[in-house]
Amino acid sequence: MTDKPSDRTIVLHLLRGAVPERADEIGSLWTKYAPAVEVGPSAVGTTMNANRHRIRFDTKTIDLFWLLGFSAWRSIEVYSPALVITMLLGLTIDQALHIDEKLTTFERDYKERMEAAASLISATSTEDLAWPPDVPQPQADRDSFSDSQDKVAFDLTALALAFALLHEFSHVKLLAEKAQPDTLPEEELACDVWARDFMTAKLAAYARAHGHTFEEVSQKRAMALALAATVVRAITPTSAQWGNSEYPPLSDRIQAIVAGFNLPSDSWFWFFAACLLVGIMRQEHRPLDIIGRTPQALAEALIARVQ
Repeated sequence: MTDKPSDRTIVLHLLRGAVPERADEIGSLWTKYAPAVEVGPSAVGTTMNANRHRIRFDTKTIDLFWLLGFSAWRSIEVYSPALVITMLLGLTIDQALHIDEKLTTFERDYKERMEAAASLISATSTEDLAWPPDVPQPQADRDSFSDSQDKVAFDLTALALAFALLHEFSHVKLLAEKAQPDTLPEEELACDVWARDFMTAKLAAYARAHGHTFEEVSQKRAMALALAATVVRAITPTSAQWGNSEYPPLSDRIQAIVAGFNLPSDSWFWFFAACLLVGIMRQEHRPLDIIGRTPQALAEALIARVQ
């Protein structure tokens, strides 16, 4: 006999911990729709999908969330100096990046981490990857970290993974209720919106109950969803990024995931989103002739451009 929790219990605990203000609802929905959880063998590509009866993923995909989460969090240290220069001096992001004397070293390390994540997608298993030495190995205990930055990355990564699992649970729910939209792309967007709303609809109650401001809690969830959108982008094949018979255009999914946050223009959410997007566009060698006086203005201009 073993005391080790089942995979199904582990996923349920993750969801309840990520969205504690809705823990009872998660438990009730989990009981009502009763999805099995299957951890399949790792393989090339990613595995995260669902049908009426089960949610399926592999450990390599979970490791990918971890590697992308901890790597993408570092986008702030790489690109925030240039964004501050842009806002203060009215320069374009490209001009500000050009005069950031420390960018070359920081960006090289950042690109190496993100390239390692891309390599993990094409690998057969995590063991085939040379894990970046400055990214901690995946682990379940947040308190094992002494570095506050690692704790933040852990929290955001766990929330991003919870979003992905809620997205898959939404597929289970729609299929059980025979309420799927007419097309698969519409269903994907519906599941993105349901997962986002589930993670954000009752933030005010959570903030009041735990002595936080609504802005603090909303900002953290919004940052996690920005990270989730980054992961979605990373795992979407290039051939599907403009949309196909199964998936909507990637720009529509990103909008669905991060839309609706009424946060101040100087919120860390906007700043983090802008850093993530600068990293994406730099990897694609795209021009960044963008000017903005606030983090929100920069992020919104980048979101429009990345589409």
